[in-house]
Amino acid sequence: MIPITTKHILIVILIYFTISVNLFGQSTVYIQGKVFDSKTQLPIPFSFITLNQNKLGIIANEEGDFKININPKFLSDTLKISCIGYDQKLIKYSELSAKNVNNFYLNPAVIQLKEVQISGLNNKNNTRNNSNRYKKINAKKLIKKAIENIPNNYAITPFSHVSYYRDYQKKDKEYLNLNEAIIHTYDNGFTTDDVLNDFRLLNYKTDSSFVRNNLFLLYDTIDAPNYENPNKFIPNAYLPNQGGNELFILLAHDPIRNYKSNSFSFINVFSKNFLENHNFSKIEPVYNNDLLLFKIKFTTKPYIERGLVTASGEIFIQPKDYSIHKISYTCLNSTTNKEIFNFKIEYGYTQQTHSTMRLKYLSFNNLFNVIDEKDSLYFKILKREVHNSYVEFKMNKLVDENSVNNKDFYVFLGDGNRLKTESILVKDSTVVINFNNKKNYIEIECSINTSNFKDIDGNRINQKKLLEYYQYRELFVQEYNDKIQFKDSCYLGNNPLFNSCISKFSGENNYWMNTPVGIKDEKD
Repeated sequence: MIPITTKHILIVILIYFTISVNLFGQSTVYIQGKVFDSKTQLPIPFSFITLNQNKLGIIANEEGDFKININPKFLSDTLKISCIGYDQKLIKYSELSAKNVNNFYLNPAVIQLKEVQISGLNNKNNTRNNSNRYKKINAKKLIKKAIENIPNNYAITPFSHVSYYRDYQKKDKEYLNLNEAIIHTYDNGFTTDDVLNDFRLLNYKTDSSFVRNNLFLLYDTIDAPNYENPNKFIPNAYLPNQGGNELFILLAHDPIRNYKSNSFSFINVFSKNFLENHNFSKIEPVYNNDLLLFKIKFTTKPYIERGLVTASGEIFIQPKDYSIHKISYTCLNSTTNKEIFNFKIEYGYTQQTHSTMRLKYLSFNNLFNVIDEKDSLYFKILKREVHNSYVEFKMNKLVDENSVNNKDFYVFLGDGNRLKTESILVKDSTVVINFNNKKNYIEIECSINTSNFKDIDGNRINQKKLLEYYQYRELFVQEYNDKIQFKDSCYLGNNPLFNSCISKFSGENNYWMNTPVGIKDEKD
């Protein structure tokens, strides 16, 4: 088991930076949609939208927004909108509006439990009148069986899919530095390491319709910011494996696909550490349309959290075959209650492969800080003067006397002889350090440690304000088992996506960028 400390929140981080050049224009017209909960009227995040005949699928974003390519061959098709916890909704493509946002309202699925056999965990669990009997099933044993059955429920033979990828930052509710791509994945199957898979870039763009700034995206591997070389940093995080590209870094966080490898805290190695790192709640039945799933909530054990972080999540398991359909995970700072990172992943059955699970989407975001280079009001020394028997500092703010009164901070030499620090005087924003120069030394040398100096508000010297952002990386599968014929292709390596070649393929381009914002409720 990986040792867990406050400095060991495992997050895999990319060291490359993005650029703000728009690589190509996109003139495709789209139908826009937004998915709501019919009872709460709130948007439903990450619902799955499928074109039944054309076998294409897209995922609504965190705000419930999505868009579909306007294509004549879709006219006879039907959209199926589904989400765990809701009844699915069917809509004819021909009935969609191309002018206005199409709002869709899903009804929460009503729990009507049927008899279910769960071998080795419990005997029969009867109808909804006896639904409490589900609570007698040992949640930990169910999860253990689900992990053991990953080779049975997920593809062990090669398969491929096409996905929409995006990465961006968020400050408050504003999207920044949005980059988008279409990725073709050839997966060798779950019995092989993920790093052995092949990936092609089919399209890429930096979206100039969103704010782009000069945010430097390298990460420091230390807790505190390096003010001499200011990069992004994540407080109390352990940042391994800095390399690869944006996509590879995101995929490393998939604990199902990489169930025998290290993913992130505190799931770590899913097959070994997940059960021992967490406490689990009673089983709660939930439906994905007519598919019964068992939802189990979990929290990280106190000895791992150590009162400094709070981590919790949910896992959804299909009781008949022990397939894992969804995992969500959130880690908070216990002091500030701010989210350190958030992870969501969902797998499901497809029209093409009813017997094995395939990835639907993967979303990972983490909090990071950067130094505000525009901060001109930070605590600093305006002037330093060395006199025959004292040194005087003039600051731009009122000085905290306790932070400067340690005589060990100051070393004075007169012609090479150590001089004693006599007194330290603080008046408002001025600090005077007196030393015992009773002779007229030709040369006075000073060695002064000012790193601990603080102003009366607790701000350290020369440390600018920190800005908080969230880094998002997300992948949404659009088509499974595609048979793309390539005219000219190249595979992705460790270079960042913006510096990778784009593969050319024959046939019609059915894949589109599902840009995350700009779609609003028409009632607004």
